[in-house]
Amino acid sequence: MSQWFHRNPLKATDHAKFELKGILSNDKAAKICSELRIRRDHFVEHLASASYDRQELEQEFNEYLALFGGFVRAPGEDDGDERSKLYQVMRFRWTNSMLGSSAVEVSEAFFEVLCMCLNMAIWYTKHAAWLAGKDEVREGDAKMCHTCLRRAAGIFAFVRENCGRLSGAADIPGSDFDQKVLLVYETQCTAEAQEVTIARAIELKHKPTLISALANETSMMFAKGDKLLESLDETSFGRWRKYMQLKSRIYSAYAYAFLGESLLAEDKCGDAVRACQEGVSEFHIAEDFCMKYAKSPGPGFLAQPDKHLFFRRVEPLLNRHLEKAKRENGFIYHQKVPDVCPELDSTANFGLAKPEPFTLPPLAEAWNAASYAAFDISKASMPDFSKLKKSSKDIPAVKEDKIYQTDRDPNNFSGCVIS
Repeated sequence: MSQWFHRNPLKATDHAKFELKGILSNDKAAKICSELRIRRDHFVEHLASASYDRQELEQEFNEYLALFGGFVRAPGEDDGDERSKLYQVMRFRWTNSMLGSSAVEVSEAFFEVLCMCLNMAIWYTKHAAWLAGKDEVREGDAKMCHTCLRRAAGIFAFVRENCGRLSGAADIPGSDFDQKVLLVYETQCTAEAQEVTIARAIELKHKPTLISALANETSMMFAKGDKLLESLDETSFGRWRKYMQLKSRIYSAYAYAFLGESLLAEDKCGDAVRACQEGVSEFHIAEDFCMKYAKSPGPGFLAQPDKHLFFRRVEPLLNRHLEKAKRENGFIYHQKVPDVCPELDSTANFGLAKPEPFTLPPLAEAWNAASYAAFDISKASMPDFSKLKKSSKDIPAVKEDKIYQTDRDPNNFSGCVIS
């Protein structure tokens, strides 16, 4: 759905110089710091383009984390649990994706790791949107879009499960370490991966019962995201929440549309009429959310979902099934249209997306007993042991390249460019 991907901003950071001259005892240590500075700058710079080569960026991401890993855990330890002596020698500043230019800071190396992971995950969502927004999207693009969203979900899950290691991580509501925010990111990515599956199922004309169940499951996931966001500040999270509400309603409409088709095939015309009527009602609610979304406050890419063919085809699909059910019921079946709508299947068995598990890369080969010993922390100044806190310094937003989105209607049944 190229034109209705809502995307939040990347996290911004200030330049990390890795100037640790006082504790560097030889060229090996100096080379590690020099490479870290260069690799960090390159990776952060390339994040700004959603169309940047995915494999190259993944390599840059993994190489930086592998080399920086020596600041997190001591090399040579089999269990990898011993904290590095360098863990608190540097102070890092990052903004939160939803809270503007206000930054947070802490002298913990794992903070840098998690922030880099979050930016990689956000980039994956933008790369998926770029893939889906091409003039012509091939099957390989659709598969990679699905993969990127699952990888992003896996990274968000990793951060959510591990951010408790940071002191003060949960103290700032709406931050990128807020459990609600992380779970919404994870849920959104998983649900959007399922959108790819739904579009594929529609295009290949799979059983309407399967499509209805999967659409209902996807609707419930977006509704879960909406519920998680309701307690957060409207001025920052309003647009994101409206996106969740819109998506929930539109997939509910799809679920009822295909439920109606399934019931019609089973000669349950009265139930089919009622299901399609419910779908039309859900679609009109979704239309209202389209207008509310465009006017809502908050950061993020501003889409126009009501103008996209995939959205525009829902109502004709519902009306076509509704008219057929009414016609057949009037001529043949004469069944009563129930007041209570038939229930949707909430136990989809096929097509459900799952986050792709994420793990940190092993330490780079540059780290060994000799290179680790080359950092003499006895000469370091006393680190700041305070917990994560708001910084007195603001950081400008990342100047991101605009994500290209085609204005062409796809020439297929589903109206989805990634099917």
